Amino acid sequence: MKIDGYDKFMTLGRDNADALIRSGAAALKGFEEMSKASQTLAAKTAEQVDAAVRALFACRTPTDVADLQNKLARESIETAIAQGRMLVELATTTYTAALEPLNARFAAFQTTAKTAA
Repeated sequence: MKIDGYDKFMTLGRDNADALIRSGAAALKGFEEMSKASQTLAAKTAEQVDAAVRALFACRTPTDVADLQNKLARESIETAIAQGRMLVELATTTYTAALEPLNARFAAFQTTAKTAA
């Protein structure tokens, strides 16, 4: 009987370690994706800033400058909201994927505890 309990204990530990490894791998993959997305957004932002400065210098009248500033402000807000949503979605996906193996282990433990009681 002791060996059976020991085997169950070892299996539990091995399954828990495996879940931690899978969780860490999912988190690492998600962080890599978020990093790539952030780099892409930074490059796009730099391009947009360059284009905006060029457009501002091309303006001939104060009215043109004001109209362009309004347009750029509106576009900046829309872009920031879209980028923020994308990053939140990536973070949520990463969080969910990283917790999935741990939640499965917790559920398995609860089932084991209920059947043992």
